[in-house]
Amino acid sequence: MSQDSGSWLVVRPRSPVPGACEPTALPVPRQACLGLARAVLAGEGAPARWLALAGDDAAVEAWLASCAVPTEARGSSSAEDAGHVLMLRLADDFVVGTLPDGVQAAPATNAASPSAEALLLVEAIAQMRACARLSRHFAESLQAARLEAARELAYGAGHEINNPLANIATRAQSLLLDERDAERRRRLAAIVDQSFRARDMIGGLMLFARPPKPAPGDADVDAIMAAAAASVAAVAEARGVRCEVQRCAEPLVAFVDRVLVEDALRAIVTNALEATAEGGAVVISAAAPAADPLWCEIMVVDHGAGMDDATMRRAFDPFFSGREAGRGAGLGLSKAWRFIEASGGTVALTSRVGAGTAVTVRLPRSAGRKASLACLVSHAP
Repeated sequence: MSQDSGSWLVVRPRSPVPGACEPTALPVPRQACLGLARAVLAGEGAPARWLALAGDDAAVEAWLASCAVPTEARGSSSAEDAGHVLMLRLADDFVVGTLPDGVQAAPATNAASPSAEALLLVEAIAQMRACARLSRHFAESLQAARLEAARELAYGAGHEINNPLANIATRAQSLLLDERDAERRRRLAAIVDQSFRARDMIGGLMLFARPPKPAPGDADVDAIMAAAAASVAAVAEARGVRCEVQRCAEPLVAFVDRVLVEDALRAIVTNALEATAEGGAVVISAAAPAADPLWCEIMVVDHGAGMDDATMRRAFDPFFSGREAGRGAGLGLSKAWRFIEASGGTVALTSRVGAGTAVTVRLPRSAGRKASLACLVSHAP
């Protein structure tokens, strides 16, 4: 049986010199196609297992080397992650039919059409991508449902708890007015203080559950950043951390509720300060993405302890504590996310353990909004 399958793996040699090594397409035999299909469908994690299933084929070995994943990583703790990376690369690098521009086939193949084995691998890759999309959609839907349930619980519980808290605080204050014993006064004062603290926490929960209706308008992004930095100056000084503001090269005007966005940015910067060790810095900067004139971005970067993937998935949950990853506890990020969302923006996190965290706030840009409205008007019947 001929080993020609009419399919190729695109190998991109790694080189520190750009363009020094051009990508090359190596022909993949039929048996190697079957082995790769088995690896994909089984969700194999160890690169060595991929190579073994492919019959130690030279094309597969060269491709694995170009992926910078060691083939001897059989059974390693990172095998699952390596397998996920390989599947994503395989989806991009396995070619049936016309080769991409700039990629040469070496050696030449005589197969005129893809074999059944090659088509089976194509189907396995398609199934893998479909499962990945379903898994991502399920995770996003589950997260949205969980946050919605948390919002409803927060609002309902907050409303019910506020009344008894108000009674406790009022009665403790009344008793405090006439109390002469120093110890009893201290205890009553503690009751009042803790009642107010609980009230503020519940107020934050209710704001998270149902933020005020935004009143959007033109808001200068530089002014928003400066106000947020000024509001946390005392916290930064107390922690020995610099809070730097880097203005954008061009004036940026967002179409948002300035009060809500300032409050959200203040919470994000405070969270970053709590993650940064003494002597470090938190940088607030703004940018206008050239590819998308409808949006502007504010980025808050710290060089603290960072977050792992599990912490990042729950970073916006109310009262989730990621202190082991250097983050503070409470409603800071969850409230910020709700306020930005209510203003028509988005919040994204990127983080790595030991390398800090970057929070990117995308806001609708006033200029982009006006351009969109003008376009709609010009095309109106």
